[in-house]
Amino acid sequence: MSVNILEKDRNKPTLDLANQKRKRTGLDRRALSPIFATLIILAVVTVLFVPVFIWAAGMTSQTQDSWQVSGLIATERIVIEEVNLKADDDGCKIFVRNIGKTLASINSVLVYLSDGTGEMHTYSRADSPQSFEALPPSVVQGDLVTITFTALGFMPAANEAYAVQVFTSRGVGDTYKKVT
Repeated sequence: MSVNILEKDRNKPTLDLANQKRKRTGLDRRALSPIFATLIILAVVTVLFVPVFIWAAGMTSQTQDSWQVSGLIATERIVIEEVNLKADDDGCKIFVRNIGKTLASINSVLVYLSDGTGEMHTYSRADSPQSFEALPPSVVQGDLVTITFTALGFMPAANEAYAVQVFTSRGVGDTYKKVT
C-alpha cells in the first residue's frame, strides 16, 4: 500500500503543476458560448458587408444615369433644312428642325470648306454667346430653330463648297453642304 500512496502522491503534484502552468499562461478549458460566437460572426460579416453595399449602390446609380443620357441622345435628332451662306457676305442664317422626340438646344456650329483644305471656323454658345443667336433657344419635336450670324469672322469665297455642321448640347448633329 505504501507503493500505491507514493504513486498517487507522485502524480498529484504534477497535476497541480499543470494547473498552475495553465493559469499562468492564460490557457483555460472554458470557451465562449455558441450564442456569443454567433453574435461576433454576425457583427464581423455586417461590418464587412456595408462598404460592399455602398459601392454596389453607387455603381447602380451611375449605370442608371448613363442609360438615361443614352436614351435622350437616341431620341434627339436634328436636320439642317437651309443655309443662307453667300459669297462676300459676312452674315449667315441657318434653319434647323428638331425631328427627334427630345427637347433640342443648339450648342455649336462649324463652317469649313467641304474639301477640307480651308480653315475651320468654330462657333460655340459656351465660348462666345455673341457669335450667333439661336431663336428659340430650345425646340420640341417638329419646331424650327433659326441660327443667325451677324458676323462670321470671314468672307466666304465665290464658287466654293462649304460644309456647315450644327450640334446640340448632347452632341447630336447634322451636316449641310452649300456652294456660294
